[in-house]
Amino acid sequence: MALDSGSLKPKGHVYFMGIAGTGMASVAGLCREAGYKVTGSENDQIYPPMSTMLEELKIPVAAPYATANIDREIPDLVVVANALSRGNPEIETVLTRDLPYTSFPKLLGDYFLKDRASIVVAGTHGKTTTTSLMAHVLHELGEDPSFMIGGIPRNFPRSFRLASGATFVIEGDEYDTAFFDKGPKFLHYRPKHLIANNIEFDHADIYKDVDAIEEQFEKLMALVPTPDRIIANVDDPGIARVIKRLGLTEEVLRVGTLRKSPGTEVWVDHITPSDKPDGRTTTVFGTKRWGALTIDTVLNGTHNMANIAQVLGCLISLERQGDLRSTLSPERIVKALGTFAGVKRRLELLASSQGIDIYEDFAHHPTAVSLVIEGFRKAHPKKRLIVAFEPKNATSRRNIFQNDYVQMLGKADRVLIGACPQDKRVADAERMSTSAIVQGIGAKASAFDSNESLLETLRKEIKTGDAVIFMSSGSFSGIQYKIAKDLSSKNQ
Repeated sequence: MALDSGSLKPKGHVYFMGIAGTGMASVAGLCREAGYKVTGSENDQIYPPMSTMLEELKIPVAAPYATANIDREIPDLVVVANALSRGNPEIETVLTRDLPYTSFPKLLGDYFLKDRASIVVAGTHGKTTTTSLMAHVLHELGEDPSFMIGGIPRNFPRSFRLASGATFVIEGDEYDTAFFDKGPKFLHYRPKHLIANNIEFDHADIYKDVDAIEEQFEKLMALVPTPDRIIANVDDPGIARVIKRLGLTEEVLRVGTLRKSPGTEVWVDHITPSDKPDGRTTTVFGTKRWGALTIDTVLNGTHNMANIAQVLGCLISLERQGDLRSTLSPERIVKALGTFAGVKRRLELLASSQGIDIYEDFAHHPTAVSLVIEGFRKAHPKKRLIVAFEPKNATSRRNIFQNDYVQMLGKADRVLIGACPQDKRVADAERMSTSAIVQGIGAKASAFDSNESLLETLRKEIKTGDAVIFMSSGSFSGIQYKIAKDLSSKNQ
């Protein structure tokens, strides 16, 4: 039995199967704030920050997966995480009992987005930062937006909020939805406004090439009520190809991020990296609506300036469509953007002591790796940069980007590559070879069979004047926090 809109009654019981994922936990929190009874399950013990958040929300979590978890109190609706598949005892119980089930993207669309001005932020890179920035700016402007973000924004206590305003800002993920729905999540999000930031090949476990991804973006754009509500980064080759195929090149709200394309309504004019200790950047943005805007921000790098430009474009779209209750002014916009504090795990400073800085970043795609390194170099040119990289996700475990990693990681002064998980679903000929990356980079690179071995080497080598960036889409076995703790204890 699949979910139909309206089948869940007020204060009904929603059960989240695989509740500890970032998206699942956030939607569970939204349901809790909306007044539903919420419970969930996981295969094993869960850890912070999701465990802490679920405890604060008073959402009970059963572990491991078992039929008894369902039978204990039959839910009105079961939400199934996309990582789960047939053979899971709880999925088999739901199907056998003919219980209503759905995915969290469809639940979001049916119950939280359909009556709001949904702002969907899509792109291979920058989704979390741009979504967080958009939500923060709307909040500062008095719009009281709802939001769901795939990370923890520093300006808010959680990654989600259900508020009274007309807007709902949501991170639009192109990854698949569930075992029973292999389409991308963002097709469920009912976009009234769409930020289309960039497209590159990613998710090699479900897409065969970039054309397959672009096809999904075409479907997403087709859901937007009018083309002028698509805020398109026309300097990005992938976005440019998609809007050209759709015949929308001149119809979308055009944003220029590299000063390549004429006729844009917003563009990045001039970036001035700061020599301040906090690394803030001052950038001039050109706009047809408000003229030149000079913005001082904690964000750095051309990719983050592109994210800001897209937010400015979206404000224009919201204003034109009457979806804002406040009056915009250059002064209010500049102030709101300047108070953005960033996102956790996006070049997050974990510790600083004795002239050594420890950061962590979510970067895992080669382009993201390169952008983080280049942005850091400009903001901190005197630091010796050490990059510790963990090939954790389904794409980086494959060798499809192996040569790209050689080039991108090679921009650092020292490269330490952590353990690559052995994924049985990946054929031997397609697996990532960390030793091949080391060979390609040369003597300044080393690969390790375990992350703990990497940590021990780093402890021996690190010295005053170094900056270390841990890059991973996973936990990196927590070694970044261990060395950060080592440094912090030396300050005491």
